[in-house]
Amino acid sequence: MVQKKTKVKESLVDAAHRKLEERFITLKLPPGSVWSEEQLSALINIGRTPVREAILRMAADHLVDVIKRAGVVIADISIQDQLIVLETRRELEALVSSRAARRAIDSERAYLHKLADQIEDAGAQEDVKAYLALHFEIKHFVSAVARNPYAERALTPLHTLSERFYFMYHREIDNLKEVSQAHAALTRAIANGEEKAAAKMSIEINDTSEKFTKALLMRDV
Repeated sequence: MVQKKTKVKESLVDAAHRKLEERFITLKLPPGSVWSEEQLSALINIGRTPVREAILRMAADHLVDVIKRAGVVIADISIQDQLIVLETRRELEALVSSRAARRAIDSERAYLHKLADQIEDAGAQEDVKAYLALHFEIKHFVSAVARNPYAERALTPLHTLSERFYFMYHREIDNLKEVSQAHAALTRAIANGEEKAAAKMSIEINDTSEKFTKALLMRDV
């Protein structure tokens, strides 16, 4: 049973994955850059063995490519690929949102209300890093509360790719306050058990993301 998170001891592999993922999203690991295991290990101050396992996990999620005798290549950012990511997220997130609204228990609903307030505040403060951290927390928690591990596993790397894309282009998109309010409203609908509204809001948010992604694509034509 999923409930509000409690502190548990994080494995070194999980810690390595989290730290590398944070740097992936915030472009401290620039798209297209090449790294050795030794460099990544030194960057996050974790030994090579857990770093290697974390890299393999990221490679399976298409976040990096591991090229023998060359190193670890950070995935490029592609507007066309982002449209495919959004296409994949659309139906899965509507499903997960409605199921989480149905299946959450009281303590989980209370935690979702708390997260909704926090992401709305991050947007009001125009703190993109706080917004993205909360966005990931909400998406991960909602997927877990939906109690569909297959959808959860499929969505996690898609959220990581989308967050990196947003970090890359958020100044051009310039809608942080609006999207934080939309995600807060969706999170509250889930917390309140509003299944149909949650699915509808999820699709509307996806439509907004697709609209500005297509606008970026047309800008470069």
